[in-house]
Amino acid sequence: MKFLKFDEIDSTNNYMKENISSFENYDIVAAKVQTSGRGRRGNVWLSPEGMALFSFLLKPEKTLSIIEATKLPLLAGISTLSALKKIKDGAYSFKWTNDVFLNSKKLCGILIERVKDNFIVGIGINVANKIPEDIKNIAISMESDYDIEKLILKVVEEFSAYYKRFSEGKWKEITEEINSYNFLKDKKIKVHIGDKIFEGIAKNIVEDGRIQIEMNGEIKLFSVGEIKIEKDYY
Repeated sequence: MKFLKFDEIDSTNNYMKENISSFENYDIVAAKVQTSGRGRRGNVWLSPEGMALFSFLLKPEKTLSIIEATKLPLLAGISTLSALKKIKDGAYSFKWTNDVFLNSKKLCGILIERVKDNFIVGIGINVANKIPEDIKNIAISMESDYDIEKLILKVVEEFSAYYKRFSEGKWKEITEEINSYNFLKDKKIKVHIGDKIFEGIAKNIVEDGRIQIEMNGEIKLFSVGEIKIEKDYY
């Protein structure tokens, strides 16, 4: 396993994408600081020193279908949560589709990008960094002096183990585990679909990666990238 470490970089995902031919399965790129970190939908990803900022490469043995690929953020989320629990137990939860929470606040974000048949898994975890005052109500840091390199290696190790189970057809039991940490379950949320807004109660994440939302007594299913969930509803 290759592990490249930078003091500062624009984005670990970008670096891996631009140099993808030189990386193998589960190779890692990490940085102390990112100057152009990105989240989903192109959102700015604050990346100060003290975070675990890294990307690793997944090179599947067979081409993943679109449905299989949409499960990867869930797989990365439960892998990260599992790694964190093994380092220090706490009130962790998983917010569909790609965030890990601690004490009901965002601790970690995940961004997965497809490059042909390969996937770059980008993860940022608030480990020792201070959270800015203006987002302390929605974000949290472990504020601990954990060995960040060991944490990164543990996350990748957990992902490798979960991906093996996924490849062996054990997705149903993984989904059940994810739902046991489902942050949104039974919370009232506001859903944006295009220019329409709906209100409902979040329920389980189903096996195809979609989430159930109860609206006026009826269960509807929504897929990754299809909805925006307003933070002030939880």
